Amino acid sequence: MRQSTARTTQTWLYLSQVHIEANPYVPIAGARRVNLERVVAQARSRGRDPRVCLYALSFDEQVPRASLDSAAAYARRKSWQVGSEQSFTDPDDATAPQDRPGWGHVRKQIRAGFADGVVVITADVVSSEVDEYRDELAWFEEHHGFIALVIPEITTERT
Repeated sequence: MRQSTARTTQTWLYLSQVHIEANPYVPIAGARRVNLERVVAQARSRGRDPRVCLYALSFDEQVPRASLDSAAAYARRKSWQVGSEQSFTDPDDATAPQDRPGWGHVRKQIRAGFADGVVVITADVVSSEVDEYRDELAWFEEHHGFIALVIPEITTERT
């Protein structure tokens, strides 16, 4: 019987070379949730369910029906009201949030008091730039509104 002469390669882990990319939205996730809970509690203390807009990005000029339906289902599970004309979209190649027409309509609804918040699928829908996302969270907090995410920045296991 002949022994194999094949060499084996050993891989070493050098901790000084390990780089783990952190989710840039995580540090501001807690502040977003605290603001959301505060605005929802204020609405309920006035004897009403929070009113929300739905917002999604469209691809290839198609209505993002699945995203809007998921946002609407999330709002229903939370017992939030969604008005019949409260769904807004922008193309996926849209610029900064404050320059998008659909997002601008969401802001107008918040500013006018017709909505308490907006529901989107992920934080990236608001902006893929953390600073822009942080600015939008600050704007919503300043105007007594919230941003709700169907898929939060952090997912935690509950036991």
